[in-house]
Amino acid sequence: MKAFGFNQYGDANVMEELNLPTPKIGPNEVLVKTAAFAINAFDIAVRNGQFRNNVTLLFPTILGTDAAGRIVKVGSNVEGYELGDDILARPGTGTYAEYFKVSVDHLGLRPKNYDPYEAAGLPLSGITSYNTLVHIAHVKQGQTIAILGSAGGVGSMLVQMANALGLYVIGTDAECARESVLGLGAVEFGAYDTERVSSKFAEMADVLIDATNDGAAMAGLSIVKPHGTYVSLTKLPTDRSAKPHVKYKQVIPKREYRDSDAFAAISLMIRNNQLHVPVDHLESFTLDGIRKGQNLVEAGNPDGKVIVTL
Repeated sequence: MKAFGFNQYGDANVMEELNLPTPKIGPNEVLVKTAAFAINAFDIAVRNGQFRNNVTLLFPTILGTDAAGRIVKVGSNVEGYELGDDILARPGTGTYAEYFKVSVDHLGLRPKNYDPYEAAGLPLSGITSYNTLVHIAHVKQGQTIAILGSAGGVGSMLVQMANALGLYVIGTDAECARESVLGLGAVEFGAYDTERVSSKFAEMADVLIDATNDGAAMAGLSIVKPHGTYVSLTKLPTDRSAKPHVKYKQVIPKREYRDSDAFAAISLMIRNNQLHVPVDHLESFTLDGIRKGQNLVEAGNPDGKVIVTL
């Protein structure tokens, strides 16, 4: 099968086209013919060697954490999935290929009304958002939630899910994102580049989620209530003296957070037309397309997901 990977760390030019054997599946796995996959910032970090001191990679490494496709082979112990099922999956690695294998624990059915390109960009951000809201923040219907970085890949998903779960959503981001964030389901919006969001939303949030790239501790501490919950996908505030009774939580993946549970909730939201993934670029399944897509993601330019189609 055709796949794309790398044999050394570096920029997008280290990506190569490879001819590899089709993966062999275990009894609890399925083999999927890839329809489309997302290029994520995580892929760039792995390729650049950001984790080289923590994780030993076997070369060649095939990137790709999430994808959409169709099941072409089913393991002997698999229940609930059949040949020909259209699925979305988060195998964690290996989706830059014509075929990938995935455990049923990291698999969900793609609702028939859902665009496969949107589906390909959903698993990583969707599962992260679901786990953040349900398992880490323990949100409840009727609460007020503030999402900093609400126009980003995870931030925009958090806005939609929080709205679907019945929360009053406040979003903050750059002024240019105002209409899109309000369109996703935020009730109020604050622009950090034209307004002082820390005073505009002072102590309004029962739950605050910082989904910015570098952390926004000063604004976050002002917005969260004195006994609220502060969740960060990046950095938590180091000085917590102003709000000592806030519950501070870091988003860290755990084994007990089951992807299958998240996919069940995500599928319901899709069927209710509550969840959409903005797709900014479609790239071809070629070496040029892969390199181009990675450069777009690395530059931080896209206004949505970069999806490679097969």
